[in-house]
Amino acid sequence: MMKKVFVMLWILAGTILIVKAQDRSLDEAGIKSTLARFGNSWKKGDFRDMNEYLTPDCHWINIVGMHWHNLKEVQFAHQAFIGSALKGVETKEISIAIRFITQDVAIAYWLTHIGTFYPPDGINRGGNKQGDKDNIATVVLVKQKGQWWITSAQNNDVISQAAASDPVLHMNK
Repeated sequence: MMKKVFVMLWILAGTILIVKAQDRSLDEAGIKSTLARFGNSWKKGDFRDMNEYLTPDCHWINIVGMHWHNLKEVQFAHQAFIGSALKGVETKEISIAIRFITQDVAIAYWLTHIGTFYPPDGINRGGNKQGDKDNIATVVLVKQKGQWWITSAQNNDVISQAAASDPVLHMNK
């Protein structure tokens, strides 16, 4: 009898692990889909659909430290920049690493390459060239009603010249 109970518990535990792994892969796909929606808005040059993948109370800190405090501000700012300095600028996704904090909260580390752009208005003034480098975003997502939503993000340039000075590269493992 004890042996049967043990075998049943072992099978149940294995089933739970498989189901959790399947759920996690569905969640990862959902998160990647949400990030892809942002990418599609960028490519279209139209962020009117942000309310379909950002929470109303979202926050966003852009590459130069501008902090936008809700969907209305985030959407307005992205639309303003995609219509000026970032107009026609291409991005290419490099990688997405996902860390689950809880069942309904995750952080995505989203590495992309962004093409050259000229702030503030998209015009090359000789000393205002930006981009043509990698950019990493830390994106906090929440799962609500079965969908993953961006609730906070911050993005930073990856400065390749500084990479050699990363102290972690020289840390004893």
